[in-house]
Amino acid sequence: MRKIRSITNKRFLLHMTSFVLACSMVVGVFSGISLEASASSLSELQKKSQETQEAIDSMLEEKEAAQEEAEALNDQEEEAEATYSAYATQLANIQSQIATAEEAIASSSEEMATLSQELEEAYEAEQAQYASMCARIQYLYENESQTSVLVAILESGSISEFLNRMEKIAAILTYDREMLLSYQELQETIASKSEALAAKQEELLGYQDVLNDSRSQMDALAEAAGDALADISADADAANSKVEDYEEQLAALEAQKASLDAQAASAQASLAKSIATQQAAQEASGTTENTSQARTASDTELKLLAACIQAEADNQSYQGKLAVGSVIMNRVNSSLFPNTITGVITQSGQFASYPSLINFILDNGGPNSTCLSVAQEVLAGARNGDWLFFMTEYYAKKFGITGYTKIGDHVFFKKWGANETSSTTVTDQSSGTSSDSSATTDSSTSTTTDGSSSSTGSDSGSSTADGGSTDSGTSTESTTDTGT
Repeated sequence: MRKIRSITNKRFLLHMTSFVLACSMVVGVFSGISLEASASSLSELQKKSQETQEAIDSMLEEKEAAQEEAEALNDQEEEAEATYSAYATQLANIQSQIATAEEAIASSSEEMATLSQELEEAYEAEQAQYASMCARIQYLYENESQTSVLVAILESGSISEFLNRMEKIAAILTYDREMLLSYQELQETIASKSEALAAKQEELLGYQDVLNDSRSQMDALAEAAGDALADISADADAANSKVEDYEEQLAALEAQKASLDAQAASAQASLAKSIATQQAAQEASGTTENTSQARTASDTELKLLAACIQAEADNQSYQGKLAVGSVIMNRVNSSLFPNTITGVITQSGQFASYPSLINFILDNGGPNSTCLSVAQEVLAGARNGDWLFFMTEYYAKKFGITGYTKIGDHVFFKKWGANETSSTTVTDQSSGTSSDSSATTDSSTSTTTDGSSSSTGSDSGSSTADGGSTDSGTSTESTTDTGT
């Protein structure tokens, strides 16, 4: 009886095991279909994101050319403004000189008019004086027979009276002569001043003609400079407007790329959750995988592995590079991912650095010696974790990943979601130093601090590889992934 029960129990366990395995296979089939669909959608999103990035890069080049043209035109505009300003200043000076000359001419004209009036009055006074003198002389001559000197003597009561009479007559004649001479001298003085003023006015009029000619020339130069300035200003405005248009278009493209990247990140998260479903099925079936086995690789695969490590972690410490290499090789040895290095790295929706940045590294001298060394180590079985995913901490928190290990700019974990809490010590093989990890504010997350880490990456929003570093040594391209 006991034997029958024992057999029955064994059969029951066998049936249950078969049932669990069958369920796992069914889940795996449906997960595989979901994975394939998600990967296809993700691949399309990443393709669109890449096309948008190429459009951004192309437009940046066009904007740079437009910016250079605008700056050149702005410089020309400044020069044209300086030229126009100089001409305008010279023209204003000439206008001022013309105004001064016109004032001088007007003043000399007024002075000449005054002198002409004075000359006419002096001439009239001379004529009047001359007429008076002639009248007196005529009187004396006409009355000479009646008023002779003898009569004057006889009629004079004394010699003194006679002399007084004669002196009076002589004084009158002398006065008339002197006045006549003074008027003549005044006329000569006035005439001389008039001649000098006429010469000065003629000189001023000539100077005014010269100034008018200069004004005409400066008017022409200023007008030409103003027209040139207007043309250059219009061109500069158009060029600056073109640059602004490029900036608006770039902003729209960058917003579009950000949207595509966000969609891709969500799609990657969905893809990762599908993989998590398969991991749960493995755990349910009691299946465990050893992902630290050594693997052989061709020279092409070695360089591809090293190039991927460089693209994802070139700005990270040696331990950061080793961690990325560990994720790649853990995937190669896991049944959840392709079983070749090429298959893992080129799997749709996984490594954002593929193909552009990785191919760039391969086509431009190949991966550096450090990344080649790390690649050889992980091929030989070296690991600093059993992780299957990595990303920036920003995305880890966004997707609710806990229990991760942080090395440099990346966080590494095995399962999508909650991971077992562990405190590890990671040795930086490039310096021979190590440091114990310290718990972050998230009690289920451990942080590994690398003494040699010199990262310039940021976890403020972009995640690469995948999972999230921004390569600072090989290319300026920034890649975004969630490490699925």
